[in-house]
Amino acid sequence: MPNHDSTKQLEDLFGDVELIKKISPKFSELSLDLQEIDRQCKNPMFMAVLLFKLAEEREKTNKMLEEIHDKFDQIMFKMKTAEIGQTPLPQNRIDMPSSILSEQDQMIMHMVQTNGKATAEEIKAELGYKGRNAASQRLNRLFKEGHLRKLQSGRKVLYLARNTPIP
Repeated sequence: MPNHDSTKQLEDLFGDVELIKKISPKFSELSLDLQEIDRQCKNPMFMAVLLFKLAEEREKTNKMLEEIHDKFDQIMFKMKTAEIGQTPLPQNRIDMPSSILSEQDQMIMHMVQTNGKATAEEIKAELGYKGRNAASQRLNRLFKEGHLRKLQSGRKVLYLARNTPIP
């Protein structure tokens, strides 16, 4: 913005500034905040702080969305179990009927039970996923739901069937 008096700019844009203050004091306060930001935006440190705050807010939003997604999954699980006439089981149980699992999850469970273990790379290759992320997400969800056990050594993650003894 050019270095004009912002009150003058408001008068040019909206007419009587005092009338605007009476009608909407919050708008008036906001315009003062914006004027201060405009004065400070040439300071690189100020811009860095603004970007940092933006990143923090984005992290908080992502965490909230993840919590909402988890709650939605729990609700959907309860609804599915109610549809087939069963009461929901605690999350860390393997006794859940396989009909609740999707076809791909059932194939993953079959692979893990047949081989006794599986990695995301093996699942990726077997199911034809383009990337390892999809396989990792499915395995992690099966672990969180209690269908699998998880062993991690560095970056390598091994998923075991619940009844397989730990090597």
